[in-house]
Amino acid sequence: MREFAFWLRDLRNRSGLTYTQLARSAHYATSTMQDAAAGQRLPTLKVVKAFVTACSGNLAAWEAYWSQIRRLLDSDLPPEISRSVAPPWANGAGYGPSAPGAARQAPGRAAAESGQPAFDDSEGWYVESFSALLRLDTEPIEAVEQRVAVATVDGLSELSTSISVPRHPEDSAPTHRLNVELLHGGSLELREQPYESFFRNVIALPEPLRTGDRHEYALRLRIPPGQPMATHYVHVPLRRSDYFDLRVRFSLRHLPRTIWKLSGVPPAVIYERNPASETMRPDRFGEVHVTFRDLRPGLGYGLMWQDGTTA
Repeated sequence: MREFAFWLRDLRNRSGLTYTQLARSAHYATSTMQDAAAGQRLPTLKVVKAFVTACSGNLAAWEAYWSQIRRLLDSDLPPEISRSVAPPWANGAGYGPSAPGAARQAPGRAAAESGQPAFDDSEGWYVESFSALLRLDTEPIEAVEQRVAVATVDGLSELSTSISVPRHPEDSAPTHRLNVELLHGGSLELREQPYESFFRNVIALPEPLRTGDRHEYALRLRIPPGQPMATHYVHVPLRRSDYFDLRVRFSLRHLPRTIWKLSGVPPAVIYERNPASETMRPDRFGEVHVTFRDLRPGLGYGLMWQDGTTA
């Protein structure tokens, strides 16, 4: 129920609506909308449908997600059954705004707000390992991401990934871009930007994979010169992800005031922009290194920081 509520709050954040605006659009009291996203109990399907519709979400995906959670709350469920429910969009169905004109969350998924790589992996494979190096000491800012994918079906011929690059709060430019280059591991067949801060890529593989086959590929992501990046880099796996290794190299001329680690937090925490866990210090070269294992789908793992200058 808590994870369901986290996703509801994240959907509202992506929509840009206040709770008052949401309630007005959904034709419910503001307190009802707030209670639905509080995580104390599962809201009714009628309330969820009104909430999701007002936020321009994918109604079918949310109904399926609600139904899964409701079944697990049945009193006659065997006591040994206790597990996290993966949202339907982990299999490719969207949960955010369904129209290109609707507001949407904003390497930076892999990232959530410029720096949060959020990935929407296609069916048929999972991530055995994901290593990322984010260079904030270069112009333009760039991230090099390397993944080892493992096929779970025969005949897998392409990999589809998505990256969320939120705007920096002070970024008011008319355009918002991300440059993507495949360094090795196939051919980048499709680059699209269905929403302002959402980028999708399809990688054609050199040859079809069979179940259990491993495939490594690498992407270079570059923020266009002059476009500021949101102050975090977070991996939010929407499929199985076994290992994540992240290195961030900060400029020694512009070290952040505070750096902290995110380890399995709901996406809503990313928007709070306040230290939520242990703080970290870069080494003498401005680098911070963190690793994570057995990541839970839908939760965030990575680093956040507060802007600051230390000359």
